Amino acid sequence: MNIRQSPRYLRVSLLSACNLQCSYCLPPGKHQRSISAPYDKVCQAIRFLHSCGIKKIRFTGGEPTLYKDLCRLVAFIKAIDRDVHTAVTSNGVLLEAKARALSEAGLDSVNISIDTLNPTKFHDLTGRAHLNQVIAGIDAAMSYIGKVKLNCVLIRGINDYTVDKLILFAHKRGLDIRFIEFMPNHYSIPDDPRYISGKEIRNRLPWDLQPLPDRSNSAARYYVSPSLRIKVGFISPVSQPFCSGCDRIRLNAEGLLYTCLYDCCNINLFDLLGTDSNRILAEFKNLKESKRFGGYQTRTDSASILPSFSAIGG
Repeated sequence: MNIRQSPRYLRVSLLSACNLQCSYCLPPGKHQRSISAPYDKVCQAIRFLHSCGIKKIRFTGGEPTLYKDLCRLVAFIKAIDRDVHTAVTSNGVLLEAKARALSEAGLDSVNISIDTLNPTKFHDLTGRAHLNQVIAGIDAAMSYIGKVKLNCVLIRGINDYTVDKLILFAHKRGLDIRFIEFMPNHYSIPDDPRYISGKEIRNRLPWDLQPLPDRSNSAARYYVSPSLRIKVGFISPVSQPFCSGCDRIRLNAEGLLYTCLYDCCNINLFDLLGTDSNRILAEFKNLKESKRFGGYQTRTDSASILPSFSAIGG
């Protein structure tokens, strides 16, 4: 993305609360301050950013399905512009109950996180025995929502030798699946031993995976195999950064607008929306022109001041 162009993809972290506590996001014994974005402020922010060129909006958290006004927000966006792609990234626990309402509100797609099919490991990773609810949520999403994808965070020693099972799970349902490299964050270190590269995982798999052409603004690099009816994606921000094609900005539940997970520069959009429109536009222009394209590699800070994914949406 040319840094002087407006971004097209907005990720909104609606709240910090989650009904799971995944160890790579918020380790056991750690607690996240409870924050929930005011509905009216989010609507104002979305209306402004849409006027600046946003064409895709993804709601994250925490867990966005815990946000009581999620369906209202999706419907609000579709009332502004039916062509804006609306999406949710969810852990799936509540989707069995909420998928139909989200679809009726106009939700276009959902990404569902599932890191293991082993109930014991699922409990160890998330602190909850909710694997069956997640699978039921996946199946409900398939019934009601037009586009469903699965996400898995790769964690050495936890799920790196069960990736094939997750691919077969996705293949059975006809769902594309993406594997995401473990990223440095507030609760880890840049050389965390849990990290494993996407390439190492691909080399272990029993399928002849052939790459599809890259899309310049896609975080995932996709592969196909004659024996699989799905695409297998790898999101490799550590080993293969995709920053040069990034067209994203991120809004957290407090109204802070960031150009990158790993850049502390921000503006408080909720506060600015009550000021002169020329000032808002000037602040937004300055922020987007400050965007750096290096991801976590631009940061030399200690882990303690790296981003918390539970607060900014991962």
